[in-house]
Amino acid sequence: MSIKDVRFGFNFLTDTNIKACMDSVKELELTFACLPVSSLRLKSNSKVLDPSSTVMNPEFCQKWCHCVVASISQPNVDSEIESTRLENQKSFTQDISWASFLNVYCIMFELPLHGDVVNLVRLLDNQIDIYINSAVLIQFWALVPIVNLKTDPWKKWTKFISSIRNVNRIKLALEIGPELPSDEELDRWLGEPVAALIIQSKIFMTNKKGYPVLSKPHQEFIKKMFNIGCQIVISGQLGIKQQFNYLGHLYQNTTSLTPYSSDFISGFEDYLQTPLQPLKHNLQSYVYETFEQDPIKYYEYQRAISKALIDKYEDKVLVVYVVGAGRGPLVDATFEAAKESNIKVKISAIEKNENALPSLFLKNKEKWENRVTIINKDMRLWNPSEKCDILVSELLGSFGDNELSPECLDGAQNYLKKDGISIPSSYTSYLGPIQSRKLHAEISSIKRNNDNCNFQKPYVVQLNNVYSIAPPKALFTFVHPKKNLEESNNRDGFLKFNISQDCVLHGFAGYFETVLYKDVRLSIVPESFSDGMFSWFPAYFPLIKPILLDKGEEIQINFWRCSDKFKVWYEWCMTKPYQSIIHNIKGEMYFMSL
Repeated sequence: MSIKDVRFGFNFLTDTNIKACMDSVKELELTFACLPVSSLRLKSNSKVLDPSSTVMNPEFCQKWCHCVVASISQPNVDSEIESTRLENQKSFTQDISWASFLNVYCIMFELPLHGDVVNLVRLLDNQIDIYINSAVLIQFWALVPIVNLKTDPWKKWTKFISSIRNVNRIKLALEIGPELPSDEELDRWLGEPVAALIIQSKIFMTNKKGYPVLSKPHQEFIKKMFNIGCQIVISGQLGIKQQFNYLGHLYQNTTSLTPYSSDFISGFEDYLQTPLQPLKHNLQSYVYETFEQDPIKYYEYQRAISKALIDKYEDKVLVVYVVGAGRGPLVDATFEAAKESNIKVKISAIEKNENALPSLFLKNKEKWENRVTIINKDMRLWNPSEKCDILVSELLGSFGDNELSPECLDGAQNYLKKDGISIPSSYTSYLGPIQSRKLHAEISSIKRNNDNCNFQKPYVVQLNNVYSIAPPKALFTFVHPKKNLEESNNRDGFLKFNISQDCVLHGFAGYFETVLYKDVRLSIVPESFSDGMFSWFPAYFPLIKPILLDKGEEIQINFWRCSDKFKVWYEWCMTKPYQSIIHNIKGEMYFMSL
């Protein structure tokens, strides 16, 4: 991680000279400042502008306004006293209007932790609507202090943000003090759209060498906030550059919350992608190239093939078919395994994608010494004269079977000897409940969302701004070769999860684990992840309506894998704590083509 990747700022709590503030920001090498909106107002009611006024100086505005977060004191716009409510409402909208006029970076307001927020919600939605189609991309931070352990600010935030229509324009600014809630409560904020973490300067301690440091719990929470792209703000005493230097050091020593390499996932965090359909579409060259760079997957395949070759060897040449060969990485792994085990092999590579054939032919000529038979056919339709001892494939998707490996290998099993070995020999899908307001907002913002169609299809996504409500559990398992090819690949099942604290369920993360052969496995399940592997991001199955869950509740999801002659699809619904609609019924919103 580079220190240049994070934004640091300072929160000026009192009305002060704006130029002096920005000079301090520059001196401390910070990115932005949080300033009371009163600091940005003209100091005179005169209609004639004073040219020397900093805030109206064109050069200053152009240079600094985009580096300013305008903070508004707690807007008591839900007061039960009408005159107070109306006066505060007027002041609140004027502050927003002025800050928007100055084109500041962001507007921050403190979320009231007591009383109603219904009028605040109404005013914010109205203000966002005013600017939503203008050139002013107004953004808001809701300041939520988690400094009083007797209150539960998460519940207030949830009530507030669940009522907002324009959720993409409102992020969180969390403020922490000397005391922190439990780790579990803190982790729940990982599923919220936290834009900034405000750290009270008084929580810093001094070590033996006289430098500022933070307690271990504070360090760990700040590192987690770094991982979800959080900006850091210090609030309180200004001028202690060592505090920012310490935070920079903390950032550089932050490791990813995900098991994936940070070099590979950069830019893909929480980016929703449509799952690949290799049977329907031919893969592009860059997709093959990305997968081929995985250092772990093909090493484990080589180990599995080597073990299988040794087990099958009877002083004869073993026949190996690589189905869905792509550009040949599994052929490479087979040759390496044969060399390692000193066993002769006869290899055929079957690939339906005509665009991948030139790569196979070139490799066969320059690397494999023309020892590979290359067949351009759909593996389900090929009818070879000779059956194989070992059938090798890499047809798995993020959810295991979602790229139709069961259907493909059913067809290919016809040319596997009765005592033959399939690699992989089995794979199991997993589901786990997650909270991610960011993913829900992203799906909500996708155009053409008639009948909530975008919430009724699976995605592939590198999960980052996410709270895992409970560990994932195994769902469906497929075994190869099948004992009975007439057995259906349709499945149905349900999973139950216990809720350890209040939270919001937005959907389910999907994973898989595969047994390649005997004790050789690959997994993207967080608890058993194959370190260093990056070929698969998790799947995500969203819910149309988020579900507010209470501590101690039990939830149940029912899941189906369905098919007809032309397609395969998933259906899912919640049955506890209450019944939701069945998502993607009859595959109307999403299916995998056969």
